[in-house]
Amino acid sequence: MSEGEQIARTERPITADRLRDDLLALGVKPGDLLLVHSSLAALGWVNGGPVAVIQALLEALGPEGTLVMPAHSPDLTDPANWEAPPVPQAWLETIRQTMPAYDARFTPTRGMGRVAELFRTWPGALRSNHPSTSFAALGPLAADITGQHELTSPLGMASPLGALYERDARVLLLGVDFDKCTALHLAEQFAWPNRPLVHEGAPIMVDGIRQWVSFEVPPLMDSEHFLPIGTAAMRLGLAVAGALGEGRGMLMDMRAVVDYAAGIWTPKRRRSAAI
Repeated sequence: MSEGEQIARTERPITADRLRDDLLALGVKPGDLLLVHSSLAALGWVNGGPVAVIQALLEALGPEGTLVMPAHSPDLTDPANWEAPPVPQAWLETIRQTMPAYDARFTPTRGMGRVAELFRTWPGALRSNHPSTSFAALGPLAADITGQHELTSPLGMASPLGALYERDARVLLLGVDFDKCTALHLAEQFAWPNRPLVHEGAPIMVDGIRQWVSFEVPPLMDSEHFLPIGTAAMRLGLAVAGALGEGRGMLMDMRAVVDYAAGIWTPKRRRSAAI
């Protein structure tokens, strides 16, 4: 969507104050631990762009709250697994040997949007140490959330998602739908803990030296499967929706939605429901 199209569909400029008030009306509370997925374009024409969005979130949470966003860099993965688009087989070893190593300070996000890309650089923000699925956090619990992120648990319990789940975090979908709700990948692992693992790799720094490190990770479901979970969560009152600027936000308790999804997807439960 072009900036002209955003202006045309916006009745009046979306300000940081208005977004803060909309967030509070939706149910965001001072002191919350909040994981946010966002689309700036969905909010209308925001005066100040991603800066205003982050300021509104921080003001709504207050000094006791902790803000968390995905800071994923999925291009720092094994090129043998790339599909959209794939690269020639002859390129694989060159890519592995020359891809710059992950660095939490400057490795950019990819596909996360302008708000998340800015947030990872926000003064005081911390970032977890995973080459492809890091999270950034700012606030009193930031170190607790980002401190553990095992290579083999990109979106599992030994990752920031696990720390958020254990601490009863809330999730805000800011202008996006449930297909962007990363927390539901944690529900996948609860439902199918024994799926065959996927071979993965990434360039990281080991004792100050760049190395290509190979490891295995759980496979991920196509996030389109998350949309029916979102519809059910809204119907059951596990999530609430409201206006955010010219767009829509959805707010939920992470544990309640993850546990619900895991219960729906668990094979035993599905067999019992069919009997």
